[in-house]
Amino acid sequence: MKRVAIPFIFGLWPAVAGATEITSAYTRFDLAKCQVIEKGDEYVFQGIWRCPGLGGVDIFQASFDDRSYAAFGRDGTAHCAFRKTFGPLNTALSPVEWRLRDGKPFAAIERWAVFKDDAVNSYTWLVINALRPADSCPVHYVAGSFPAANQQARDMADRLAEGFDCETGVPTYDSTIGPPPIELLSCAVVKQQGQ
Repeated sequence: MKRVAIPFIFGLWPAVAGATEITSAYTRFDLAKCQVIEKGDEYVFQGIWRCPGLGGVDIFQASFDDRSYAAFGRDGTAHCAFRKTFGPLNTALSPVEWRLRDGKPFAAIERWAVFKDDAVNSYTWLVINALRPADSCPVHYVAGSFPAANQQARDMADRLAEGFDCETGVPTYDSTIGPPPIELLSCAVVKQQGQ
């Protein structure tokens, strides 16, 4: 009887040892309290800020011509994510939701308000970014009106972010209102276009 029980216990060990836990954590930021990386001008450039993030991953935010840019890491201004923004006027919102595997961030989810018209009517998109040691890049977009949008963003972050190729991968989306108002291009193409 013991000979049967012992192999059974050892048979379970690899599954237990390989199990990992995925959780969420949230970081709020206030640009007025963040470090100014570059001051704005008196025209359309509002500035670049570095805000405390999570686990050594900083939050970089910028605003130019009433459009936000956001990236996550140590030198976010050089990241693919920092070259992309929605076409219409927009703003990236606080907080950032981090997806963590065993306490280490692998994706960042940020809600953006995208304005429809001059009357400041807006709708939202959740942007999922993959985190790399020297890069961050958009992986997937979820329209704020999509059913259970927050959970869908988490599910897609968990499914896509870690295996996404930031250079050649093309972001995807979930929406009931059509595609996001942003060019769905790989980082390599964005670099070639000089964006």
